[in-house]
Amino acid sequence: MSYRSASSNAFIAAAGRALLADIDGLVAEVAAAIEAAEPAYPERATPEGLRHNNRQHLVALLSHLAGDPDAGIEVARTNGRLRAQQRIPLAVALRSYRIGARVTWERALTYANENPGDERALLRLASDVWQLIDDYSEALTLGYREVESELQRRDARVREAALDALLAGDGDPPRLAEYADLLRLPRQGRYAVIAAASESAAAEALPGIGEALSALGVRSAWQVRADCQLGIVAVTDGFTVERLVSVLTARVTGPTGVSTVYDGLDATPAALRQAESACAAARCETTRVTRYEQALVPVLLADAPELAAALADRVLGPLLALPEHDRDSLLDTMTAWFASDGEVAAVAETLFCHRNTVRFRLNRIADLTGRRCTAPAESAELYLALQAYRTLRIR
Repeated sequence: MSYRSASSNAFIAAAGRALLADIDGLVAEVAAAIEAAEPAYPERATPEGLRHNNRQHLVALLSHLAGDPDAGIEVARTNGRLRAQQRIPLAVALRSYRIGARVTWERALTYANENPGDERALLRLASDVWQLIDDYSEALTLGYREVESELQRRDARVREAALDALLAGDGDPPRLAEYADLLRLPRQGRYAVIAAASESAAAEALPGIGEALSALGVRSAWQVRADCQLGIVAVTDGFTVERLVSVLTARVTGPTGVSTVYDGLDATPAALRQAESACAAARCETTRVTRYEQALVPVLLADAPELAAALADRVLGPLLALPEHDRDSLLDTMTAWFASDGEVAAVAETLFCHRNTVRFRLNRIADLTGRRCTAPAESAELYLALQAYRTLRIR
């Protein structure tokens, strides 16, 4: 960046040299003003560090006014990187610049009053000082943003590793507490694991869920994998699993499973298996979000694909061998029958057909499978076989 030359103006150069002559006093005054205005600043940057940094900036600024070369831009950028590393908010760091400029300007006014010059020179001094502060602030912001991006990437990697460890069950109680802190989860409490199938690779199956829960005061940690999104959610008396399911239902884009509520983060791996099983079961359920304990039959079949295949083949084999249209009409009739508690009129209304058509299809199912929908034990076999077929069909 280029600045207007101050060396051509004797008044500005003299003011710069005069202020440089008392640089220690100016540094102390600026540091005191910053500490008074920003009490949190010295907690993260030591008083010695604050004074050293102020000295660098003031020397650069006043050297420029005195007509000497300066490295103010690089000093400002380095300072921005340091403040980001110290986790000092950018707004606080920029306010400290403005405080330093105000104190320096007040000192310059005192010099002007003691050494009267023309008014244009005083205006020129103000213009140079504030232009430099603007340029230094821009450089500080650039350095700050560079480190902030680096820290965010690093923190994301650390949180990802902590969540991986929790889900895998790696770590003793002290490490589990450390992982909880990194993920901003409570160390003690009740939790639920969520597994949501993604529609495309590495996509969020629950877009914006972390932010939505945070807005409700609910703590959670989320991870997007190649084919799913996983999360751990803190469940409380004020935010029950029923309310969690409601929030998930409003956002899901694919089948989603919810584990049982569990105590202690050491039980997370088992809860993850439940959530994944419930997610697999959700693919053949009418609702997108399936709770593990409320869909045990589909979960059982999803967890035992060989058993499910044998069951579907043994019970429904002849029916499944029919042409697609006939097969699907009979399977739809079975589905509606079980959903309607075996009421023929309700099945007919659901399928938009006559009740006699429903009876004809039920009789045909019985002929093909050797099992009647109206006989309790045989109906149970048909129901399980239907669930098995639907589970296998979506795997």
